[in-house]
Amino acid sequence: MIGPFQARVEGHVRPLPHSVERLLAVTALTGPLARSRVGAVLWPDAASGRSGANLRATLSRLHVAADGFITVSGDVLAIAEGVRLDLDGALDWVNATIYEVTYPAVGAPPAWVGRSLLPGWEDEWLEAPNERLQMLAAQALEKAADRLLSAGHTDEALPYALSAVEVQPWSESANRLAIEIHARRGDPSNALRHYRRYRRALQRELGVQPGPDLRAVIRQLYPFGNPLAEPEGISATGA
Repeated sequence: MIGPFQARVEGHVRPLPHSVERLLAVTALTGPLARSRVGAVLWPDAASGRSGANLRATLSRLHVAADGFITVSGDVLAIAEGVRLDLDGALDWVNATIYEVTYPAVGAPPAWVGRSLLPGWEDEWLEAPNERLQMLAAQALEKAADRLLSAGHTDEALPYALSAVEVQPWSESANRLAIEIHARRGDPSNALRHYRRYRRALQRELGVQPGPDLRAVIRQLYPFGNPLAEPEGISATGA
C-alpha cells in the first residue's frame, strides 16, 4: 500500500486487474465494509444497481486472479486474516516509537518514510488514510529525534528531524527541532539557513510568518545583529 500497489503470494508478485487492486486497497485501508458501501466508495458516480454489478464482476476477477485475499461474511467484505500489509509494519514502528519509552531509534529512518499510499491514484477515499499515515509518521520521527537529542546523540537525531520536516513541511515543531539540532551540533549557520528557508516557504505558500517561539530560538542563537532579516538580495517572499 505504501508506494505503488503490489500483491505477493508466497513471495512472488501476483499481477492483478486494477479493479481488483482498488477493491483490495479500499477494504484494507478502511476496514470491513458492507457490499453496498464498497460499491458506493469505488464507483461513486454509478447508480446503486450499476455499482453492485461492478462489485460482483470485480469479486469474480479476484476469485480467478488471487483467491484468499478477501473474506465474505454475509453482506460484509474484509481482508483475510492471513494477509499482511506493509502499512501494518509501518504503523507498528510508529506505535513503538511514540509509545514505548525505551524503544531505541537505531540507524536511519525507515525507508517508507516520505512515501504516500498508492501514488497516482486519484480516489477520494485515499485522502484520509494517507493524511493519517503522514501525520503519525511525522509525530514518530519527531519523537525519535527528540529522544536522541535528549540522550546527546545529535548526529543521529538530525536525519529523523529532517525526515519529519520532509513529511510535514509546514510543521513548526518539526522545523524548530531541526533548527535546534543544527545549533546543538555547533552549526548555527545551517540553523539560520533552515529557518530562512522555512520562513520563505511559509510566506510564499501560506502567507504567514513563523511563530514567536521559533523566532526566539533564532534570536538566542544570534544575540547580536538582526538574524531574522533576510540576506541582502533575498526577499521574504522569494524562492
